[in-house]
Amino acid sequence: MPDTPVTSHATPLAPRLPVMGWQTFRGARDAAMPSLLDHPRHQLTTSGRAAILLALECVGVGPDDVVLLPTYHCPTMVAPVLTLGAQAVFYPIDAQGAPRLDWLAQHAPASAKAMLATHYFGLPQPMEANRAWCDARGIALIEDCAHAMFGRSGARAVGSWGDVAIASLTKFFPAPEGGILALNRPDLQQPVLTPVHAIQQVKAAADILHMGASHDRLTGLNRLIRGVFALRGLLRHLVRGQPAAPVPAQADPGPPPEEELDANMALIDLPLSHRALTSASAWVSTGVPRQRIVQARRRNYEFLLQALRGHEGFQPLVQRLPSDSAPYVFPLWVRTPDPGYLEMRRMGVPVSRWDRLWPGVPALDGDVGVPWSHHVLQLACHQDLSDAELAWIVTQVRRLFGT
Repeated sequence: MPDTPVTSHATPLAPRLPVMGWQTFRGARDAAMPSLLDHPRHQLTTSGRAAILLALECVGVGPDDVVLLPTYHCPTMVAPVLTLGAQAVFYPIDAQGAPRLDWLAQHAPASAKAMLATHYFGLPQPMEANRAWCDARGIALIEDCAHAMFGRSGARAVGSWGDVAIASLTKFFPAPEGGILALNRPDLQQPVLTPVHAIQQVKAAADILHMGASHDRLTGLNRLIRGVFALRGLLRHLVRGQPAAPVPAQADPGPPPEEELDANMALIDLPLSHRALTSASAWVSTGVPRQRIVQARRRNYEFLLQALRGHEGFQPLVQRLPSDSAPYVFPLWVRTPDPGYLEMRRMGVPVSRWDRLWPGVPALDGDVGVPWSHHVLQLACHQDLSDAELAWIVTQVRRLFGT
């Protein structure tokens, strides 16, 4: 079972992503598993979405070029393509989440410039066939490791198969922003990123501490840090001549799902995508021990796997955790996900779903991507979930979807 921090809340509001706490510094530096951060030609970016945009630029994608994308996707995978003026063509995936290469062989436009292939849920996908298919057609392979910071795909480390690979730091480390761009082709050049302003540096460091304190992970400092941020909010309202808003007892679970998705479906901020990562986010992502991250995620996944088996209304999408992986989330297939999913989000359960298809995604024979977007819930299993929070997640799943 995972670490159990002291919590003052009767009903836990589990963090959706890792948060800073004293436990962050426990364990060995080495995770005994490859990481994108060990890649010899990696560069830190402001986000995974920015890394995708930079990857597309690195392989020469521009206006009117065709980029192949999976039907099962987060909107942040599509927005960079459209921001560059390129065209997104969606391809089906099979029941294991792999690209349907047979379909692509028949239907992919001959003018396709790049293909994005994804390691879903942090469970590495086989990439050798994707690599061979792209090589035979002169298509650049962008290996999407946003869910897979650690692990191996076949004989190689994740991130080693694509011409370019990308990853997301916020999904694995308690950082408010951050991504990775990794180059495997020797002819590709790393982009030149603009420096970070001092105020952005300070804000990033403050955000790291605030999120940790909001979830009671910084024992001895939680009240002090929350008090400082409450005072800052009060002063800001007074300066603006507005009444102070009440300070919530628990951390804000974030915007409603529809607002969050609308933001993700917007075109990307190009200057932000070409800005360097803040020092605080870089430090917390590259300097903290990794062993605990890998071990706790695997342990939490196994806990959910055992707790959520054998029910008629839902079942684990993947029945076995691969040995060379550190999962991002636990994918749960739910027979009737609505309205239970929205209730979970309203309660602050750390769950997400890629339920907003980008306009124009086709219905294709043999594709599981579109059904997954409705039926597959992504439950948090990160290293900063406590025993009580994991048990609470399981309780809500059983209550809302059990039969």
